Amino acid sequence: MRIPADCFLLRGTDITVDEAIYNNGYQTVVKKSLSDGNNHRDNPDPFLLSRSLVLTGSGRAVILAVGKYTRISKQLEEEGL
Repeated sequence: MRIPADCFLLRGTDITVDEAIYNNGYQTVVKKSLSDGNNHRDNPDPFLLSRSLVLTGSGRAVILAVGKYTRISKQLEEEGL
């Protein structure tokens, strides 16, 4: 499943995501929610980014940005695309 918007991961189990669209290459990233008892220092990236591909797991997230306000839209705008 592709993530439709930039989100903050509230709860999740065994979530891995392919964020290749953000770094021009296949990159599997393990995502952990802050509800796992971690603080920001232990888990600096509880974000699910728009257009990333969820490979495994399930969870709940809250939407932070949609459309032209997502990270990928800002990135494409900076690159002139």
